[in-house]
Amino acid sequence: MSLQMASELRFSMGATNLLSDSALKDFLTLIKRVSSPLGCQQTVEIFKRYFCNVSGDYYARSSSLNWAESDMSFQAQNASKDAPNFIAAIYEAFEELRGKGATVPTVQHINQVLANNQCLYEIIDEQLIETAGQVAIPEISESVSTTVMRALGDAKALVGTVDASSAIDRAHTALHGYLVQLCHDGSIELPNNPTASKAFKLLREQHPALRASGHRADDITRVLNSFATSIDAFSTLRNRASLAHVNELLDVA
Repeated sequence: MSLQMASELRFSMGATNLLSDSALKDFLTLIKRVSSPLGCQQTVEIFKRYFCNVSGDYYARSSSLNWAESDMSFQAQNASKDAPNFIAAIYEAFEELRGKGATVPTVQHINQVLANNQCLYEIIDEQLIETAGQVAIPEISESVSTTVMRALGDAKALVGTVDASSAIDRAHTALHGYLVQLCHDGSIELPNNPTASKAFKLLREQHPALRASGHRADDITRVLNSFATSIDAFSTLRNRASLAHVNELLDVA
């Protein structure tokens, strides 16, 4: 059974994504645990054939088990230069062997290897998807952390008071500081005194975890566009309806 995937993963138009050496090692370990009635060498030959299909190497049967295992490791290394199709090769080889009566790892085992090695792929319902990863909570520097936490504390204290409009300024300061810190942690270069909107725009453009790709990419882009619109509106409220400047203030409610 073939593993389904988006065309941009199956047929890369540019540089392919490499599988990490640690993930390759873990997959080779999984292969060694396959129990097959076909015999060791025939089992290895099946994996060789799938890896050659990915790398474009010429497939030829090896003269012995030792040579077969050596050739398979070499061909797996070549195939790992194209991570999505390597994963598909592993999946499809397991499925073929399962159909021949072998005891093979499950999809959960494949996903576990991918997760353990921080590979941004996952198999769901017989389809390989590219995961966006997560924007980790940053290790905030003490100065930024102090500013953000103080701003959030001030905002909470102001809600429901006659100075409630000032909570907008404080909450905006907290969001602004958080976005700037994410850029710093991601080694994303910022201009001097970046706005919250500018920081979010650069995160969207340059942070790999916010790259909309794979399954439902259009919907993900719509969500991110909505976030950008919300941040813009939040900044407008802060600048024109709070005590950040001389403004006509928002109603307390």
